Amino acid sequence: MRSFDFRAVLCVSLALLVSPLLQAQEARPTSAAALQRLKDGNARFAADRPATKDVGDKRREKLTQGQQPFAAILSCADSRVVPEVLFDQGLGDVFVLRVAGNIAGPGMVGSLEYAVEHLHVPLIVVLGHEECGAVKAALAGKPLPGQLGWLVKQVYTGDNLPADKKEVLNAAIKANVLRQAADLTEKNAELKELVAHERVKIAAGIYSLATGKVTWLDMPEPKGP
Repeated sequence: MRSFDFRAVLCVSLALLVSPLLQAQEARPTSAAALQRLKDGNARFAADRPATKDVGDKRREKLTQGQQPFAAILSCADSRVVPEVLFDQGLGDVFVLRVAGNIAGPGMVGSLEYAVEHLHVPLIVVLGHEECGAVKAALAGKPLPGQLGWLVKQVYTGDNLPADKKEVLNAAIKANVLRQAADLTEKNAELKELVAHERVKIAAGIYSLATGKVTWLDMPEPKGP
């Protein structure tokens, strides 16, 4: 009788421990759902109708136990481009990396590996923006001192740019976003495998400073091995 009671208590205890883990896994959105969540948030932001977000002490206390962001975002460091704001998300919702030109350098890629492997985010977004200073500097082609010079060299401006000077910058911004997004898998075996097995999706967009809207780009088909 005692043995039976012990087993019963043990089973209940294990169930209580496992249940929250299963609920957390079930709550993890698909990549499509995660992308839609960002789109919905951006629509609210652009319409000046942000949702009420919990940033109080209870939310902060909950986040001390760990984080479960639903998306990772690689964006430019421009002060006008704040992913948490323009996607209308709260504390702990998105894993954000910011660097001038939204370049996929080693540190950024390593951080995205962490987000995917350990935080299990189903979606990575590479986000560029209008009037990007890093892309302007890359187009100008002038030598720059220090690490800034190295950084600007990592920006890709594309080939066969438009003759119209007004369209050159927009075309280069788009080319750079798509190249940095493609580099995540073309130059990184871990992320390439995860994308191939549909454990994560990579998306790319360009943020409009004037309208507040993100235009989503069609990603090219990934190259073979």
